[in-house]
Amino acid sequence: MTPETANQHLKVEKQDHLTHSSNSSSHTINSSNQSQQQQQAEIPDNNNFFKPGLLTLKIYNGSNFKIPFDIKNDKSILTRLINGDEHLINRLNQLNVNDDGDETIHPSNSSDLLPAIINIPPSILKNPLIYLTLEFDKTIIPIEPENGTISHPFFNKVSNFDVTKIQNELKIQVFLKIPKILSNINDEDILIGSKKINLKIDNNIKNPIRFKNHERLTFDNEYQQDDVKTNGDLIISIDFKPNENKHLTIDDFDLLKVIGKGSFGKVMQVRKKDSGKIYALKAIRKSHIVSKSEVTHTLAERTVLAKIDNPFIVPLKFSFQSPEKLYFVLNFINGGELFYHLQKEGKFELSRARFYTCELLSALECLHSFDIIYRDLKPENILLDYKGHIALCDFGLCKLNMKNEDKTSTFCGTPEYLAPELLLGQGYTKTVDWWTLGTLLYEMLTGLPPYYDQDTSTMYRKILTSPLKFPDNFDKDCKDLLIHLLNRDPTKRLGCNGSQEIKNHAFFKQIDWKKLYDKNYLPPFKPPVKDNIDTSNFDKEFTDEKPVDSVLNDYLSDSVQRQFGGWTYVGTEQLSGSR
Repeated sequence: MTPETANQHLKVEKQDHLTHSSNSSSHTINSSNQSQQQQQAEIPDNNNFFKPGLLTLKIYNGSNFKIPFDIKNDKSILTRLINGDEHLINRLNQLNVNDDGDETIHPSNSSDLLPAIINIPPSILKNPLIYLTLEFDKTIIPIEPENGTISHPFFNKVSNFDVTKIQNELKIQVFLKIPKILSNINDEDILIGSKKINLKIDNNIKNPIRFKNHERLTFDNEYQQDDVKTNGDLIISIDFKPNENKHLTIDDFDLLKVIGKGSFGKVMQVRKKDSGKIYALKAIRKSHIVSKSEVTHTLAERTVLAKIDNPFIVPLKFSFQSPEKLYFVLNFINGGELFYHLQKEGKFELSRARFYTCELLSALECLHSFDIIYRDLKPENILLDYKGHIALCDFGLCKLNMKNEDKTSTFCGTPEYLAPELLLGQGYTKTVDWWTLGTLLYEMLTGLPPYYDQDTSTMYRKILTSPLKFPDNFDKDCKDLLIHLLNRDPTKRLGCNGSQEIKNHAFFKQIDWKKLYDKNYLPPFKPPVKDNIDTSNFDKEFTDEKPVDSVLNDYLSDSVQRQFGGWTYVGTEQLSGSR
């Protein structure tokens, strides 16, 4: 296929896939055999039945948490933070007498001195100096204290998680947010402790069960400059209650905000009424995907989301349908698209680009291990979560059942990221995803894809023939990695023998891949997110719109409706892998 022919496909076949934002500059293209499109994607029966339920955590009070470094002894600043608490002011005054004018305050004193949560007049907003995050099934919930000190915070909070698959691990982390004016630490959020809890939630649980009853948890110290083994305790109760057998409908959700729109429907922020959890609900008109021959791609997306379990891929919580619509219920990830942050900042520092590349590599490696090609990696399809980890989304162009040497020839993707073998119509394998990973890494470091041009035909010619150019003072290891990822010969491209050869490259020599997979690296950037319902990182064009699930009168025959059999998802499905 020549660049000119490919460009004609772009004009004829360009599609508006449903995304979370309208700010995207790149458009997905998809040209495929219509008869192939009309085939139903295989959705296996759920043989390994798991009864979903509600996990409830009651967080009481903490004790013995310590700031792991000295803070500055600035009485005027400390007095403002204490904000009239007579007991703490007396402690501060006594401390200044005893310390005889020392410039710093030792952690043993500062942790009992600073309040757990502050508000500095005239502001009425409260800001925590210590907070927790609860992480379960890739959902992260921040928990702020009600009062107390950093040493002894009082939380008194209840948090719920919808459990839709067999899960074992709950992770609790403790963070400090010490004002920079009081410390020499550059990080805004400082991880000081973590605890992993094995809950053993499986299909043997038929009745409500209490895993922990007012139990004291001791946190492992996570501050690298401190050699103590623990930091702080927390009193907690944990309960699990299996759900009653019930089919979900749109009436089980409160509609809060519109956060995205596309030609097939829209994405809304919703609250599940029984658990109070916030989700993203994606509503798709059946008549639209039938008329556009997109049934196969839509069912494939649902299959991938339900079965893939990776920390850097958006998980599906539920799916259900009405006679007119299909519904995805996904984790609400509100840190914004990577595209939004890249546009805002122009380009990223090397360490930040490397961090995102590592997490994306893990996500693509997972997809490939299940014989899935992603085919549409771009900043618009990457979300940032509350902490700053990436979450890959939009699986509508995935190709399933692709063994290592299998080739496919569907012309699809986004123009700036298309691999040479795809443009030439030679057929392509999983290695097409390594080309797009290299293109994305280059864009994160320079601000534009390597062969970008406003004219699509010219851009295609550059992808096929132009030399790869780098700015001055470009990192040596990164340059070598990109040269090998952007090799026009897919049989010689880095990654053609598997993802491990990419991981082994010198650019990643400092990466502990298990630590990365466990999300134990602190992200280099934390999105400005107030809480788990914050929509400030979404386009106001959408969020200002009233959220309504529109009533339709689309008639679809029984034979068409049968194509959507097996759509409903509330539990575990297993996908066989190639490894």
